[in-house]
Amino acid sequence: MEIGEKTKELIHHQETRQFVRFCIVGGTCALIDAAIFYVVRLFAPYQVALISGYLISFCANYFLTVYWTFHTKSSMRNLAGIIGAHMFNLFVVRMGLMLLFVELLGLKDSIAYIPMAAISAVTNYLVIRTVVKYSKKKQESKSL
Repeated sequence: MEIGEKTKELIHHQETRQFVRFCIVGGTCALIDAAIFYVVRLFAPYQVALISGYLISFCANYFLTVYWTFHTKSSMRNLAGIIGAHMFNLFVVRMGLMLLFVELLGLKDSIAYIPMAAISAVTNYLVIRTVVKYSKKKQESKSL
């Protein structure tokens, strides 16, 4: 096995472990988010329930994602990037999908939540991963 192949294998293995950690963190936070959504929607509009669950689960998600999933240090740039990515995910992806499913397609909000959560989990991973990698590269270039 060549050195280049070993490096590629190590990177692939590291990214696989990173993705598994992301799924564990995401799954745990998704359960928190869903539980809050379904409880709050009993006495408030689905928009309030959606925002409440997401913002509460975001707090746990941020620290676990930065320190455990991507093994990076928290910084103002990192925090700003992750908050921006999550706000994009909440207000564009999640709210947009809920509006599409509930208002345009006529699904019940309790049913629409399920495909919305699945789709937004994928977009969230891609956006957060990009933000963290960009932030990590900036930190590494400053330390050189």
